[in-house]
Amino acid sequence: MKTVQHASIYFNEQGTPIAKQFDDVYFSNDGGLAETDFVFLKHNHLPERWQQHSATFFHIGETGFGTGSNFLLAWQRFRQFRQQHPEARCQRLYFTSFEKFPLSQTDLTQALSSLAGFDGECQALLRDYPVATSGCHRLTFDDGQVVLDLWFGDVLESLPQRDAHVAIDAWFLDGFAPSKNPDMWQPELFQQLAKHSKKGTTVATFTAAGLVKRGLQAAGFSVQKVKGFGRKREMITAVWQEQATDAVTETSMNSEPHAERNNNQHKQVVRQDITIIGGGLAAVCLSQALLRKGCKVTLLCADAELAAGASKNRQGALYPNLHAEPSKPSLIQAAAFQFARSYYPKQPFSFAHDWCGVQHQACTPQLLKRHGKIASHWPDKLVQTLTPQQASRQAGVELPFPAILYPAGGWLSPQQFCQAAGDFLQQQANFTLHLNWPVQQLHAEQGLWSIKAPGQPGITASNLVLTLGHQTNQLLTGQPLPITGIRGQVSYIEQAALAPLKTVLCHKGYLTPAWQGLHAVGATFDRSRSDEAIFDQDNDDNLRLVEQSLQQPRWIEHSKVREARTGVRATVPDRLPLFGRWLEQKQYCYVLTGLGARGLLFAPLLAEALACELVAEPSPLPLDWHQALCAERYLTRQSN
Repeated sequence: MKTVQHASIYFNEQGTPIAKQFDDVYFSNDGGLAETDFVFLKHNHLPERWQQHSATFFHIGETGFGTGSNFLLAWQRFRQFRQQHPEARCQRLYFTSFEKFPLSQTDLTQALSSLAGFDGECQALLRDYPVATSGCHRLTFDDGQVVLDLWFGDVLESLPQRDAHVAIDAWFLDGFAPSKNPDMWQPELFQQLAKHSKKGTTVATFTAAGLVKRGLQAAGFSVQKVKGFGRKREMITAVWQEQATDAVTETSMNSEPHAERNNNQHKQVVRQDITIIGGGLAAVCLSQALLRKGCKVTLLCADAELAAGASKNRQGALYPNLHAEPSKPSLIQAAAFQFARSYYPKQPFSFAHDWCGVQHQACTPQLLKRHGKIASHWPDKLVQTLTPQQASRQAGVELPFPAILYPAGGWLSPQQFCQAAGDFLQQQANFTLHLNWPVQQLHAEQGLWSIKAPGQPGITASNLVLTLGHQTNQLLTGQPLPITGIRGQVSYIEQAALAPLKTVLCHKGYLTPAWQGLHAVGATFDRSRSDEAIFDQDNDDNLRLVEQSLQQPRWIEHSKVREARTGVRATVPDRLPLFGRWLEQKQYCYVLTGLGARGLLFAPLLAEALACELVAEPSPLPLDWHQALCAERYLTRQSN
């Protein structure tokens, strides 16, 4: 996997950022926002098009994110449009931008400091601006009404990884001038623009270069040269004219699967009424994502309250499990982590959490070597190395080993989060929660699902999602999912000597700072059982693991176990979750399961991805990430 390099820039006397590599400005000295307004908004006919747009979302694609000024102006204009036209059908703006050399946080802060009238937008963007790892980073603003997908990497490699089923409505063809940046302005770029467009997609670009005009024409666009911005004589606009299959809307999930995910048919299968079976993190996060996209959601939970299963822990650690090099699974985790760290703080309800950092002790020579490789391959904003002395100071207790630190990590209460989210969801008009609904049977017929639970009236659903963790296969009568249940017990201890602990400690297990006077110590891995019984021996094993891993620290001696909880993790052979559709009784349901011990990490991003798949909106997952995570990957392996 290629690493992402930050842009090398300087600022001229006017305060305009200039890229050293390309010897070109990021925006005009005559006024960056005025140029954006003239070139990209005016010549893509925005915001006028939003008023008459027939879809519930509008999708802008951009080559070259740069300082983000194009996005910021589009965001502000879309917010104004929504305020002025609250009844308009177009309710969400997606902005997909590709950047090979992203600005560092420091340079971006300076570049945006001169933008007047955008303080709130700039602060929000800087707060969520992702660490520079390759792939797609989804940022959401205005309660999901504005979505920014930042793809870090070469556009010629990244754009083919975007799911072309959901087309771009307007292109902001930016980036440095063709004479300065010939590597981007290739025939392949124009062909990819066409592949991700549909009839009526518009293009605007500041350049009037002949190779751009010819490239767009060869790809099927109708091209015009018009008056350019300021002192620039000409610029190019274009419209995609090729015939494309019109979007269709269906309410049944009993549709044929997409023959290929990356084609130019742009067929949208939109499902607005969703029934979810489950009651933990996956179910709650998916309910939220669907409601934000205008869906009606019914949630069926077997228990008397939400988060009574694997999500019932008092405290869970949130951090990515990075490989020594940026492999695909670890890039997925890095993106999921950054999405989760933005997602949880934006919730409109309260729950216990602390972004206190997560420290992983190098308890063995092998771990020490691995940690060194991790730190050398990943940005230090994501992971840092600590000496034993630094680790001890950072943690607040004496520690024997060097460590790596995930400074943006921390802990939160999964159970409290789920239950607070449930209370909030029940206040929403399009959400219905049924507790004490232990579904025992599904029956598929003519695109509908008959759902039966003892002592409850039957329910019929057109669109069904299973978020049942290790119990998912209990409702599947056909091909089972490759899920194994692994029982885990967490011990909650009282220990005065641990009061100074101020970060999550990982070794072969984990230990959290105190919440409500108790520290979480965990967790066991028992493949022989799938029940939730509590065992004193497991409490002893959890404490013994701390002692053995960290060389008998005095601060763990004589700890008193006050409580313990067990849950069954749903694990998958390749250790990646399962999401997406699954064939059951000759029609398709959907699943979100197999999150293992990392539900806090994976649930927000995969819920967002599944919601986008259900309502045919742009996915936050590159195609190869989707293939690595989709449940149907195991059907492919079995058929081979």
